[in-house]
Amino acid sequence: MRILILFALCAATAVCQSVQTQQPPTVRVQSSLVLVDVITQDAKTALPVMGLKKEDFRVFDNAAEQYVQTFDVGARYGTRPIALWFVVICNEIDWDENGSGFVRGKGSLIRPALQHLDKSDTLGVAHWCDDESQKIDFAPSRDVDGALAEMNRILLRAPKPTGTRSGELALQRMLRLILDDAHHSNPQPLPVIVFFYGDHSGMTREEVDSVLKDLLETSVVVFGINDGAVRVSPLVLAYGHAQPNVAHFLTAMTGGQYFSVDPKLFASALDDILVQVHFRYVLGFQPPALDGQRHTLRVELTESANRKYPTIRMAFRPAYVPLQSNP
Repeated sequence: MRILILFALCAATAVCQSVQTQQPPTVRVQSSLVLVDVITQDAKTALPVMGLKKEDFRVFDNAAEQYVQTFDVGARYGTRPIALWFVVICNEIDWDENGSGFVRGKGSLIRPALQHLDKSDTLGVAHWCDDESQKIDFAPSRDVDGALAEMNRILLRAPKPTGTRSGELALQRMLRLILDDAHHSNPQPLPVIVFFYGDHSGMTREEVDSVLKDLLETSVVVFGINDGAVRVSPLVLAYGHAQPNVAHFLTAMTGGQYFSVDPKLFASALDDILVQVHFRYVLGFQPPALDGQRHTLRVELTESANRKYPTIRMAFRPAYVPLQSNP
């Protein structure tokens, strides 16, 4: 219903009517520009908050306010396209709810939401296994049905024994394969990773921080969808020696969201994800130093914008790693 309302609102505005005749967005390339993707929602309706302007935002790097140099708006098709990634863990013995088996054969429940991909968006599939293997199974393309079929084929293979350390290493390598794909794409899309995963997982603090650093060096937003069978640890954001529920942690640290819903609502959850990323704002600023260290990020609205939008909620990655990019 939120999607229908949103499209009705969009159709009623002159801005949305005009963008259909616009040319594809110009891709801005600047080697040291930091792009901050900001997802907005009205706390009452959960719909994106449209109408915000560049002067409504304040961006802070390590608590120091930065000048916002560039400003792009998803509602006006000004943001770069997304590369949507469905990632699963391969079929494991007696591990369906903890892993990804709950989505086996559920492609028809997901397919309706994929009709809302923009014409420049793509869909890819990747997996990892507890036998220390990983693979990009379906490179990002417009072939939605082919991607869904490939994901289902992964989950119909003979189940493997569950493991721990080998699976952790495979998950790390799979995420880095996705980042490599984005880095070698021209123009570079926004990678949006969706875990179809129960998330009965763990990783050492050192290794999960290493993976997170790689994600923060690229504008990546991580989401997740499962059926709610796996309990999320209260220590998921406690930053202890070991990290439980790794996918949930990466979601929180990149500005995404994890949905635990009945399988009949998988399409609604995916629709929500697509609305969030399609109607995002992107703020660009020059980092104070290209030091390869983690910098904290904070995005706020100005006082006047807060008065105008008192029920707004914003999501964004809380940190980034500034690196000098190749020309």
